[in-house]
Formats: sequence, C-alpha cells, structure tokens
Amino acid sequence: MNYLSEPKGGWVIPVSIGISEAERNFFEPEIRATLEKLGPGQEIPNVEAVSVCGEWQGVNCENYDSDLNAKERFVRVSERTKDGPVILCLHGGGYITGSPEMERTATFRLAEVSEGRVFAVDYRLAPQAIFPAPLVDAIVAYKYLIDPPPEALHEAIDPKKLVIAGDSAGV
Repeated sequence: MNYLSEPKGGWVIPVSIGISEAERNFFEPEIRATLEKLGPGQEIPNVEAVSVCGEWQGVNCENYDSDLNAKERFVRVSERTKDGPVILCLHGGGYITGSPEMERTATFRLAEVSEGRVFAVDYRLAPQAIFPAPLVDAIVAYKYLIDPPPEALHEAIDPKKLVIAGDSAGV
C-alpha cells in the first residue's frame, strides 16, 4: 500500500545475507545472554540466526543497467550517494506483515531527501517466526553493513554514517 507515488529513477538491488557457522555460534549465545539480562526469570524463546534477505534502494540514477551483474549495477547506482548516509530500514507491520517492497514509497523518499542509500531488511514475520527472530535479523543486517563479507556489493559502512529507521513495529 503506497500513500505517495514512487520517485522517478528509483532503483532496487536485492541481496541475501548468508550467515556462517562461526557467526551463528557467536550471535545466538550473545543474543540469548542479552535477553536473559533484560528479563530475569522469563522464559527466553529459541534464538536462531539465519540468512536474511534485504534490498539496496536509492533514487536519482541515470546509470541503471539491468544487463550488468549486481556488483557493477550497485557501483554505478551508488556513485552519487557513496558519501551520503546509509539508512538501515526496518519496515512496519506489527511483525506479522509488511516487506521492503511495501515501504518503497517511504524508503525512496528517505533516500532522496538524505541523498543517501537505503538497505531495507526483509525480516522474518510471525506467526512462523516469533520474537526474537526479527531482532536477530536486524542485528545480522547491521553487522552485514558495517562488516561486509568479501562477496558483498558494498564497502564497510562507517557506523557514524548509518541511520536506523522504521515505522510502526520497525522501530
């Protein structure tokens, strides 16, 4: 459901963030320990780190060529915004609905007004995935942005240039 028309010249490049066994072995106990500190005596649900999908989004690109591979497309479309902020977007929907696609009107506007890029996370939704699944997915996406694997489309993002944004349950 888009409330505003999408800006002209918007671009999207989907990505899948793989998670290694070493990262899984690090994330899961750390997140569990943190949750136990927040709610002493509470039952903590299963914490499972998995691969996460998302998409890079932006506007004002004259160099978008769908025939190029994703890395070459990303370099071209990011040229104007490489020094701008990167917005890590967590979509709304009460953790039961929503997607980066549904939020493109807002995220394209964010990219446009900030003169930056957006990384929109397609986090797991309930009832198939309960808390803390969306939180874990957001942490995996954050780590991906600041410490990307060699096959990532982007260079490491300085946390000082990283903005976390969302609406509804996404914040």
